Amino acid sequence: MIGAMDTSLLSAPAFQAALLAAAGAIAYWLKDIPALLVSWGKRFFISSMTVDSRDKFLFGALVEYMDEHPALRRVNQFTARTVLSNSINQNLEEDLRNGNPPKASLSPSEGLHIVKVNGKWLWLLREVQVGTSIFEKVTLSHWGRSPKFLEQFLQVAIDSRVARESDALSVYIPNPFHGGDWTRARLGSRRPLSSVILKAGQSEHLLGDLSSFFKSRERYAELGIPWRRGYLLYGPPGTGKTSLVQALASELRLNVCMLSLASPVVSDDKVHTLLAGVPPRSLLLIEDVDAFFRQRDAASAKVAISFSGFLNALDGVATQEGTVLFMTTNHPELLDPALIRAGRIDEKVELGLCTPDQLQRLYLKFNPNPEAAQAFATQHADKGLSAAQAQDMLLREFGAS
Repeated sequence: MIGAMDTSLLSAPAFQAALLAAAGAIAYWLKDIPALLVSWGKRFFISSMTVDSRDKFLFGALVEYMDEHPALRRVNQFTARTVLSNSINQNLEEDLRNGNPPKASLSPSEGLHIVKVNGKWLWLLREVQVGTSIFEKVTLSHWGRSPKFLEQFLQVAIDSRVARESDALSVYIPNPFHGGDWTRARLGSRRPLSSVILKAGQSEHLLGDLSSFFKSRERYAELGIPWRRGYLLYGPPGTGKTSLVQALASELRLNVCMLSLASPVVSDDKVHTLLAGVPPRSLLLIEDVDAFFRQRDAASAKVAISFSGFLNALDGVATQEGTVLFMTTNHPELLDPALIRAGRIDEKVELGLCTPDQLQRLYLKFNPNPEAAQAFATQHADKGLSAAQAQDMLLREFGAS
């Protein structure tokens, strides 16, 4: 009778349903076991490190190192990006017209890559995260619990970027897509101040003045004066205005931020954001500022900023402390006096056509022959040559070597 009851119990629909439910519950619980085992294995036997693009310096250093690392150059899937030439304007159309085609830089693409680096297998996972914000992240993993190998890999990337940037000049321009922040346009070679041949003492005076300014923050604060400085460089084309700014930035290990008032991405609203976001220890360069007044008077459609909007941004409380402004012009007579009044422009420096002394020193750069340099200066002293014209003549005669 007991056996009959067991058989009837097993065949009862309710009991069978209970068994199926229990089996389903067990199966549901067991389905997570493989993932749990993998997760447990990764936690205890694999070291991982993630860097994302919200940390601009660290992510940039890692990606640049990945782009150049011989082992990572052996992957077979890449993301390509355009790298413009070293022209100062960083304008693709202008580079093409001048015969300076861009280059393509290849970087490991999105997805998983497995490579061998310094005798160790490295898993590299590159992903783009899309949510309330879009950012990219790179995860590096290797077999072993110690993070030492990953730390060393990242430190080499950091050291490589620091070494590269300390020997290079960073040039920033407004972001071409929305103009509200700065983007680095290029990393160029630093230029020694001695390479810019000006009238005797001009370069040294400006370098000394800038050096004193950067040391005087506390004094400005004591006097209640905004810690800013402005310079106007004026003179004919080719007299070395832009070259001088680059050389001063190189000597003082500064960035250069180039701003065009005629750019359609620079509006009244965005210029405030730009001036507030100038990277620390930067020279703000506004070239050919007279062009803004010419285009404004002609009601050019390219001009998106008003004169009053620009002046308000220069004087605004949000403008970065320690900002140094350089404006250049070929026609100072076209500038509105309000732009170059005291308090906005502290020094006006004329870079004129070459004097005999400049011609002689330019010649000595190419040929260390004092007698020939004197003859060259005497021959061309009354021709009204700019430094660029004289240098072009010497390049044709002696070449670049």
